[in-house]
Amino acid sequence: MKKHTHPLPVTSLRFFAACFLLFLVSQFYLVLQVSSLMKSAGSVLLLSSVLMAMTIPRVIILPISGFLIDKFGAFKILRLGSAALCALLSFYFVFNRQNLIQVKTIFIFAILFGGSSALITPALYAAIPAVTTENRLQQANSILQFINQAAMLSGPMLTKIADHRAANHTWLLMAGASLAALSLIAGIKNSENKAQGIVPEAVREPRRESFADLFKLPILILLLLFTAILNLCIIGPQQIGFPIIAETYLPNGINGYPTLLSMNGAGSLIGAVLIGAVKKMENPRVIRRIAWISLLSGAIWGLLGLIHNHASILGAVFCAGLLFGIINVLFLTAIQQATPDFLIGRVMSIQFLCSVGLQPVSYLATGLSLDRLSLTGVYLISGGGIAVTAAVMLLYTEKDRMNFTRRAIHAEDIAREKKSTSGDDSGGGVQAVFKKRILSDVDGRYNERSGRQQRTDLHVFQKQRRNIL
Repeated sequence: MKKHTHPLPVTSLRFFAACFLLFLVSQFYLVLQVSSLMKSAGSVLLLSSVLMAMTIPRVIILPISGFLIDKFGAFKILRLGSAALCALLSFYFVFNRQNLIQVKTIFIFAILFGGSSALITPALYAAIPAVTTENRLQQANSILQFINQAAMLSGPMLTKIADHRAANHTWLLMAGASLAALSLIAGIKNSENKAQGIVPEAVREPRRESFADLFKLPILILLLLFTAILNLCIIGPQQIGFPIIAETYLPNGINGYPTLLSMNGAGSLIGAVLIGAVKKMENPRVIRRIAWISLLSGAIWGLLGLIHNHASILGAVFCAGLLFGIINVLFLTAIQQATPDFLIGRVMSIQFLCSVGLQPVSYLATGLSLDRLSLTGVYLISGGGIAVTAAVMLLYTEKDRMNFTRRAIHAEDIAREKKSTSGDDSGGGVQAVFKKRILSDVDGRYNERSGRQQRTDLHVFQKQRRNIL
């Protein structure tokens, strides 16, 4: 009998609708700022300075937003960020109508926009486990990635239409979209786990709201290092390398640059759809899948520096986007599975910090490399960096393949177990709870295996128990 897929609950639909509106508003803002600055001033330096003004508050606020998400809950921070964004865009509309927009005010609004996005973006991804079930986590991440890519692809076109039809009212339209997103989020009656939101004092005091707990979960460190290296190897070669590829090898020159971006974005969108239809995988299987796909994507990324044919370049760019889209979904799923609920905000903030914070570094490294090396060398180095990182992940998962189950440690459970173990001199508190939970997790996984599998993995199992104890 054929199984029917249950539709997404209303809570999830409201959440994803809010996500699309927020992603779309972000695209509108960027497109309008770029077009208005280039039309009025025509200064590339001014444009880059404004974009940098957006980045700086993100780098500063992202770690703070992680603490806030873990303390107050993702949905409270989403409401705060959406309200701040709505107010910001409303003020921009008023300033624009009164002809008060100057270079100074553009910088001020850019800084405030960067700050509000630093609150919103990690909260969106931290809220995913709260609006879906564990077995639909991969599908939910696929939908979110699809929505993000759809907003990126449709944003410039919709902005042009809105600016043509509504003229100076575009900023008011954006404020209205932010308000609509706020109302959708406010209307979500979620059962957000208290561990994701408020951490009891008994647990909070030893950690002092720090990132120290991350080091108790090596797989999280590995995943965060992976996303840092991936962004370092992709952002610069894409934003700086694509225009050079277009100007050098495409028939229409630099005018082919948007085509490259569109092909890459379309690939990412299709990749998100394809992986969403695949059955959900558990760690470490999903991590090994990420590593193998990353090896392939690294090879294709390096190939971009070697091929000069028009069709081949477009095909390689599309395939790279397709694979990176799949990687993004699987990566988010893996990191959500491996992260305890009370750490989800901090982990997501670090994840986005690895992306946003490394953008200037990637731009600088790419520029310096192009000054000393050829375009081929830059893509071979960046593709090799992705491949080497993927190989390290494969080696790590093969070595420690039984220790990647989700540490779904709820705050109330920690508080209860901490109280029960407070008299234990062998290491009470959070550390003891981690140890107890991980031991139980490993034992359960081992016992689920067949007799032959148990004999094969016995040495791994014994080594893991020794390391934990």
